[in-house]
Amino acid sequence: MSVAASRYAKALLDVLYPAKSEVGREQLLRFSSILSQQSEARLLLENPTVPVERRKELVGKLAEVLALESPIRNFLNLLVERNRLEILEEIVTTYQGLLDDKLGVVRARVTSALELDASQQNEVVSRLQALTGKQVRMEVHIDPSLIGGLVAQVGSTIYDGSIRQRLQAFRNNLTQD
Repeated sequence: MSVAASRYAKALLDVLYPAKSEVGREQLLRFSSILSQQSEARLLLENPTVPVERRKELVGKLAEVLALESPIRNFLNLLVERNRLEILEEIVTTYQGLLDDKLGVVRARVTSALELDASQQNEVVSRLQALTGKQVRMEVHIDPSLIGGLVAQVGSTIYDGSIRQRLQAFRNNLTQD
């Protein structure tokens, strides 16, 4: 995380928190997604040789189409003025982390051998909340190579309850004797 991205993310969170913090995150993600899909627009907005007013005009048009609120529009115009739009993804990631910290939320990446139904997902969330003491937002991925069970990553901590891991541990125990 760069110092600049951190400063911009903190400043934006100060402006948006608490009333508009989630809405702001969603709007920044939408704008960032558009830029990643529209490379021509991104190149134009990040090009310091293009007059600032022309770049701000494009931000305004995109903001109108995306129905962005004025604090987000102003923030994006500030990034354009200061030629910092190229670090937008980093700002969004940093902003999300700061917002999660403020809200007491952790993000979990859960990988399962099979698709989890809603009740199984709720059970995993409940267990992770009990382990972390925080509210958990979970992202689920499927990896059949796990054979069964699941692996949950919360921050840098990994909870591995997969059959693949158990078989590996069993194999290691057999070969050590």
